[in-house]
Amino acid sequence: MKNKGILLILLSTILYSIMPVLIRMLGGNGLPPIAQVFLRYIVACIAAAVYFFRQISHNRIIIRKKDIVLLLITTIFGYALTNLFYTYSILNTQVSNALFLFFTFAIIAPILAFILLKEKINAFNVVALIATAFALVLLFQPNAIPTWKIGGVFAILSALGQAVYLIIRKKLSNYSAEFLMFANTLMGVIVLGVLSLMIELPFYSQGGLQKVSANTWITTVLFGIDNFFAWLVMTKGFEYVKAATGSILLLSELVVGILLAFVFFREIPTSATLIGGSLILVSSVLVILKGEN
Repeated sequence: MKNKGILLILLSTILYSIMPVLIRMLGGNGLPPIAQVFLRYIVACIAAAVYFFRQISHNRIIIRKKDIVLLLITTIFGYALTNLFYTYSILNTQVSNALFLFFTFAIIAPILAFILLKEKINAFNVVALIATAFALVLLFQPNAIPTWKIGGVFAILSALGQAVYLIIRKKLSNYSAEFLMFANTLMGVIVLGVLSLMIELPFYSQGGLQKVSANTWITTVLFGIDNFFAWLVMTKGFEYVKAATGSILLLSELVVGILLAFVFFREIPTSATLIGGSLILVSSVLVILKGEN
């Protein structure tokens, strides 16, 4: 089961690493930030609903009263708002700062797992976390704290949201990945739809939606489908591995992202980037082999 969880999480990192490519393809095509995430979530929610209701005929879902608060936290903060905070962090600070702060979720999640889930952290986990911290600095080389400004706050909030989701997913282990994916995307559509209408009303009232090109719509649909499969596979993977192991494995997304940036955008990685990527691979291998012991 552990190997299955590892493979699922590694697959999710590949699916997630495609997203920056799709974001660049959508960039500058007239979709405001919240509307981009909102429209993507609509597609993901439709896919999740089809998948969920095909499964529900075989398995009845019973929501326990004591889980309602956790479900609301994970769907609203852990899913709906995390991507929104991440988007605003990219818009309000340098990309390197935003990415550095966001991916600290891989360090925050194991600490929360130790405190809240009583997951044991052995020496191999500690070494992997230290290597991960160095890897993040090498990959993104963040600037001084004063340059983070409001974008840094949003990046930290998105990191906390991601870490909270990973922890609560373990607490809600009796709920299937299919159900959680449907609940997450449905709440994402509701929350971001309301926010988009409130904050980006001119886009809808002045015909901006009608001006979106066919290529942008196709990219948005593909983005939503990728979003659905990435989150579903990741959620399924966390059914079989510890939060500490899974969160560090998710950093493999950065390594795949470096490769895709080279293939699609001819971005040549620096020596520091290569060293940071290598440290992430070492950390991943370490938690795969020793992190669950």
